Amino acid sequence: MIGSTKRIASGLAVWLVILGVLLYLPGHIGRGPQEILLNLLIWVGLAQAWNIIGGIGGQLSLGHSVFVGAGGYTLAMMMIKAGLGWPLAVLGGGLLSALLAWFLALPLLRLSGVYFTIGTSAVAIIALGWMVTWDWTGEARGLNIPLDALPSRNLKFQLIAFLAVLCCVVTYLILRSSFGLRLMAVRDDEGAASALGVSPRGVKAKAFIISAFLTGLMGSTIAINQASIEPYSMFSLKWTVTALVMVIVGGMGTVWGPVIGAFIIYYLVDRSL
Repeated sequence: MIGSTKRIASGLAVWLVILGVLLYLPGHIGRGPQEILLNLLIWVGLAQAWNIIGGIGGQLSLGHSVFVGAGGYTLAMMMIKAGLGWPLAVLGGGLLSALLAWFLALPLLRLSGVYFTIGTSAVAIIALGWMVTWDWTGEARGLNIPLDALPSRNLKFQLIAFLAVLCCVVTYLILRSSFGLRLMAVRDDEGAASALGVSPRGVKAKAFIISAFLTGLMGSTIAINQASIEPYSMFSLKWTVTALVMVIVGGMGTVWGPVIGAFIIYYLVDRSL
């Protein structure tokens, strides 16, 4: 590990305290503030997940809306079609998004710079077009998740809080690991990193998959929060573009940057997101 074990443990303790406070809040704050904080936490998770590939990895992906939609639709399909409970469905949303990222990494990571950005945005547009016409997932009509199968309002808040903190912890650990050092080396100078024995494509692929997994988890919680989903909202480029702006405003490649950026953009600027 790049950071000392003691420093890492101290950092994890801070996040554990934050998680404890967030888990305590439901039932102790008003419904309005709770809903505002819930949506803020969703954006924190999405921004932090994008930060792994875009901030730490330096790969400006515009295709993360694919993983938001994949996570949300996987959860809905697993609950509606397979009759599974929401805990397994949330995990399924993350895993399918990671699998999709693994499949997409081969062609997309052959591109670099603006070509990678264009490639990921093209994938997002194609995915939206496909979902609008796919009868099995309800086409443009979307899907309605049975309300009695969803967690309670307080439990939903605790789930989203846990996953948002998980995204932050994963980013924290990556930044303090040898993997994170290799990822930043590839971001700063791919040629030099390759000369030192680092596999740029392999490192970027791992970061892309981790980022997609976390984004899929957050996409699943978005579906839980909305209960009714349709392609134009779940696969909207809004998810990626807003998360990107949040990371840039707060500070790319840092742990607290996406948290600060999400607070500024959502809470202080536009709560209609």
